[in-house]
Amino acid sequence: MSWWPPPSKRLPGPGPRRAGRRPFGATWWGKAWVDALEQRAELDRNRLPRGRTYARTGAVGEIGVRAGAIMASVQGSRAKPYKVTVKVRTYSDQEWDITLAALASRVGHMAALLDGEMPPGVADDLATANIDLLPVAGELQPRCSCPDWANPCKHAAAVCYLVADTLDADPFLLFLMRGRGRDTLLAGLRARRAAASAVANGDGRPGTRGRRGADAGGADGPGTEEATVWAPDTGVTAREAWARWAAVTAQGAPPVPAIPLPPPKPGRPTVLAVDPPPGSGVTSASLLQLAADAAQRAWELAHGESAAGFEIYSSSARTVKES
Repeated sequence: MSWWPPPSKRLPGPGPRRAGRRPFGATWWGKAWVDALEQRAELDRNRLPRGRTYARTGAVGEIGVRAGAIMASVQGSRAKPYKVTVKVRTYSDQEWDITLAALASRVGHMAALLDGEMPPGVADDLATANIDLLPVAGELQPRCSCPDWANPCKHAAAVCYLVADTLDADPFLLFLMRGRGRDTLLAGLRARRAAASAVANGDGRPGTRGRRGADAGGADGPGTEEATVWAPDTGVTAREAWARWAAVTAQGAPPVPAIPLPPPKPGRPTVLAVDPPPGSGVTSASLLQLAADAAQRAWELAHGESAAGFEIYSSSARTVKES
């Protein structure tokens, strides 16, 4: 007859999170992580409920995030805590180029990121470019030093759920999981903004070939080897571009498109992604009211109706015409 010692109770855990049934994820990003964990990551759904329960006992220690991995110590029934590592698929260099381009294409979101904020719309920007910021199937690989063969075990599942708390505090950790931290990400965005500004100012436009040497007034003198230099391209005017198009078309230039008519009624302001900071003195309702008033005034101007500023412009135009 075999005899087994009675199971010992789990030792008190070192976790900084107090026990309780508070939902995981207090912010949009924390909740989005939990939703991705339960709906898209395709982990064992029979183990996730045990992980939720275990996470609420305070057994999970401090969670660390680095490029491609999430780590934590979890106190089980043994004296020595278990080591949990959750590997996360990182982006390739090509995916990072697409990511930076997608983020830089939305000026408002890029400005928020450079200001240290991460609006929820960033996830949609990347999804439009076929980049998943939140984990999908096969991108999370939990591992634990416990003897449980399940994947994930309850210890690893608990760590996965508590990642939502870390994202509540710093959603930029999602980019670190994918391979690049906040500073590297923002440096890439600043570089793209600087490049775009250079192009807009004519400093970074495609160059034109020229000669260096006697023909270009260089110091090499006559008979020197031809070299390639680059000079800013000044471009062409709109009139010149249209004339070129007319010259290459068989039947002449197509008609200029008509200016679209304004909408039949003013548009409605969009819903704010995040509320204004507490204590700023600005409320979401006041911002929406301001946006609605601006839309109404713009609509009136587009339709030629009386609005503040339009009558002044009209009277000034009449004065100039009469004189």
